[in-house]
Amino acid sequence: MKSETYPLAMPADLLGEMRNAAKRTNLSMADAMRQSMRLGLPKLLEELSGNQLKAFTDEECRLAYRTPNPEFDALEHHCASLPKRQPEEQKFGKNTGVR
Repeated sequence: MKSETYPLAMPADLLGEMRNAAKRTNLSMADAMRQSMRLGLPKLLEELSGNQLKAFTDEECRLAYRTPNPEFDALEHHCASLPKRQPEEQKFGKNTGVR
């Protein structure tokens, strides 16, 4: 099996744990690191893959979106009633800091 070398920076405390694990298992540091990666990879993917959220079912969508939210509705109504500001024209000159 062809392998590649990958330099890895480790915090001192983690390096100490790896050395301790290598001694306790009678493995070389490299073998202990490879085994910890092999054994920990499924757990890493399970916990950090980002696919932990399930999509809403049709029933959950209906329930979530039909439930009124009076606070949001009041804010939406207030924002809609505010006057619309026209974009300001950019002024060029000495005092504006724009060149």
